[in-house]
Amino acid sequence: MSEVITYKNDEFACFCQIKLDSDERILISIASAPTPSIKIMELDLEGIAPTKTIWEFSPIMAGGYAAYIEKMIKMFVDSELEANDEIKQPLDAIRDKLLPCHSVKEVLHALIDAERNMRLNEIDE
Repeated sequence: MSEVITYKNDEFACFCQIKLDSDERILISIASAPTPSIKIMELDLEGIAPTKTIWEFSPIMAGGYAAYIEKMIKMFVDSELEANDEIKQPLDAIRDKLLPCHSVKEVLHALIDAERNMRLNEIDE
């Protein structure tokens, strides 16, 4: 199974590096200022430098800040967890969604599926 290499979630930084089973590495980065955004980047094999952004989500893409928060929750918070008292931090929810992936290609598919399911849920509402 893929493994977490680095993790930091405090008032100064919010990121997580995952080494996938394929030995590829990704970085999940959540920014709050100056503009909130989530970026998933592919890293070089040493995990030092980003080589490309494979997925990004921001309030501009979502249609505003309130929509950004709502859509992010719909994409990454499992409906079973919503019934529990324990609510995950966004970084933890995204990490848990991507840890089962074996390659960058699977990560991209998981993210596209999360977006598609979120949009289908919006249509149903």
